Amino acid sequence: MTDRIEQIKKLLAREPDDVFLNYSLGMEYISAGDFDQAIEAFAKCESIEPAYLPAKIEMGKALRSAGRLAEARDAFTRALQSATAAGQQHAMDNIQAQLDSLPGTL
Repeated sequence: MTDRIEQIKKLLAREPDDVFLNYSLGMEYISAGDFDQAIEAFAKCESIEPAYLPAKIEMGKALRSAGRLAEARDAFTRALQSATAAGQQHAMDNIQAQLDSLPGTL
């Protein structure tokens, strides 16, 4: 496990519901190639702050990288709904591109 992951985990021990720390942990797990742990960290973000769009987008990417394409499509769809509700056009375009790049999941 990387030093950064350990540092973030120590901080999370004191502040487990810090959405940015959980997001950072997920990003570090992605960098380490541990997609399952990244998915857990992003799920924690979503439980803490359901509208936190970066975690929703990264969740979809981690699921895609883990080969869980149907779940990735669902995650990106939820992210697109959140971005649409918030009126975030740039995020909407980005998420739609992520959806369009997914191979068929049927």
